[in-house]
Amino acid sequence: MKRSQFLKTLGLGTLSLPALAAGREPESQKEELPFIKPKRLKRGDRVGLTAPAGIVFNEEDFDRMEKELTEMGLEVVFGEFVRSRFGYFAGTDRQRARDLTRFFQDPDIDGIIAVRGGWGCARILPYLDFEMIRNNAKIYCGFSDNTTLHLAFRKYSGLISYHGPNGASEWTDLTKRSFKSILMDGEKAVFESNRKTDVLFPGISEGKLIGGNLTILTTSLGTPYQPDLTDAILFVEDIGEPVYKIDRMLTHLARAGELEKISGFMFGGCTNCPEPSSGSNFRIRDILMQHIRPLGIPALLGVDISHDPDNFTVPVGLKAELNADDGTFRLLESPVLEEREGA
Repeated sequence: MKRSQFLKTLGLGTLSLPALAAGREPESQKEELPFIKPKRLKRGDRVGLTAPAGIVFNEEDFDRMEKELTEMGLEVVFGEFVRSRFGYFAGTDRQRARDLTRFFQDPDIDGIIAVRGGWGCARILPYLDFEMIRNNAKIYCGFSDNTTLHLAFRKYSGLISYHGPNGASEWTDLTKRSFKSILMDGEKAVFESNRKTDVLFPGISEGKLIGGNLTILTTSLGTPYQPDLTDAILFVEDIGEPVYKIDRMLTHLARAGELEKISGFMFGGCTNCPEPSSGSNFRIRDILMQHIRPLGIPALLGVDISHDPDNFTVPVGLKAELNADDGTFRLLESPVLEEREGA
């Protein structure tokens, strides 16, 4: 480990171990808490990088994520267990929960970014103190398996968190612009994709932005962390799933009565998802038309929300307007607190 990395890790490692929750699910509640926004990031702020799920295998990836964030004017602090390994996880469930808990508790940490997704966020949920997180509201950013944490924070802490780049993302120009616009400038942004979007159903609607990885969202059904999709603009994406699995998940959402609740729909991308090049088999667009178009709500395909390099930073739970006619969506309020205390 480089000396600078050792010192940064040691800075947190010398703190006393945070108290974890009791290792059981929170009490079920029908209504989500009133939402709270974290303070925006500014140049010179410290961001904690944590690994709540899978392993980052290459040391070069840590160097690259530190470089990208440093160039934005942010100071990077790596979690104590961010380089740990336990099977296919970055440390044990308790270790991963401790890193996340510590970053929320530490007053010197201004925001938190997941280094990657993978699988494992759901396993740390019983060890998280959601009241503590609400009382220490901070930016949390990540995507893929981090969908689990976005849904849990929204429901049990009321925290607006951000479906956006992981530390190990490619940080393209669009990704960096969106990250800065939302988390550092607090803009009521208009999201316009680099790629051409496909209108599944025209129109304009308003609703709270709820979503993330389709697989993770679907597996939340029936758990305490299932989101309330009433009047939501549902956005989803996935990776490595054949068409029939996308069909199966959307069918499951429909049979559970969830799709009929939403006011708008956006499918980002399905990265490395095999589709037939010809013949009579369905493509993803065919499946989306079958499930979404009959709802008669504004719907888009091809928004820059995916495992592809370009990735918007989307505030989960915030109210937005979807304009399927021009292929954009926009925030109806600031995504973070307008000013930091003392700024």
